[in-house]
Amino acid sequence: MKKIAIYPGTFDPITYGHLNIITRAMKIFNIIIIAIFNNSDKKTLFNIQERKKLVEITTKHFKSVEKVINFNNLLVNIAKKENANYVIRGIRSSLDCEYEINMFRANKVLYPKLEHMLFFSSLEYSCISSTLVKEISKYNGDVKKYVPKSVYHALLKKYKNIKNY
Repeated sequence: MKKIAIYPGTFDPITYGHLNIITRAMKIFNIIIIAIFNNSDKKTLFNIQERKKLVEITTKHFKSVEKVINFNNLLVNIAKKENANYVIRGIRSSLDCEYEINMFRANKVLYPKLEHMLFFSSLEYSCISSTLVKEISKYNGDVKKYVPKSVYHALLKKYKNIKNY
């Protein structure tokens, strides 16, 4: 029986921290579906199509990543649709842990078969967040050690366009 997991997130943009979680999760799950959340209430730097493309580019060599999807629904509904019984999440701090505990409880009520697998960030990636990467990049800081090359170039292009606007 295949173990199918969903890795949900905004991925605005995807970072080496995200890729590290995926790499480690591939040791446990046969199939990983990356689900990019399209929250209309949240202002993102990259639109949903750009985020999906960046995720697809950076994960194309991962055999276990079966597909990348967009969603704007409850995670449990997507998990049911994709026949996934696991959710993958990364934890950087105690604040992340508190948030994930609450999400686990709510999701468990809505879909009792859904299990959450929490991966603690590797030390080298524990300070990385998409928000931090965007902030550094916005002010011309070097984010090469935080994001893959394709994401780095997309950030440069995006902020150049914003500054020239």
